[in-house]
Amino acid sequence: MTKVMYFFATLWCCTRKAHAAEVSVAVAANFTAPMQKIALAFEQATGHKAVLSFGSTDMFYAQIRNGAPFQVLLSADDETPIKLEKDGLGVAGKGFT
Repeated sequence: MTKVMYFFATLWCCTRKAHAAEVSVAVAANFTAPMQKIALAFEQATGHKAVLSFGSTDMFYAQIRNGAPFQVLLSADDETPIKLEKDGLGVAGKGFT
């Protein structure tokens, strides 16, 4: 009986429809065109969607400090991500240029 239950549990897991995830990305406005292309390629390659917000790095800094739920920040400068990391609002050691 246990083997039959295991088989059906495995079959159910393998056949159920996967749900695509979304990632919220704050993008400096000067990176708009390339990021739109990158987001499209990301969605085609993974089935996941990048939800893009474009604006100034300073605006995103203020929004993140006030609780905006961005998962990724593409900044126009090196200083803003460092400030966010020091404020405890970024993942330490994960920023890169």
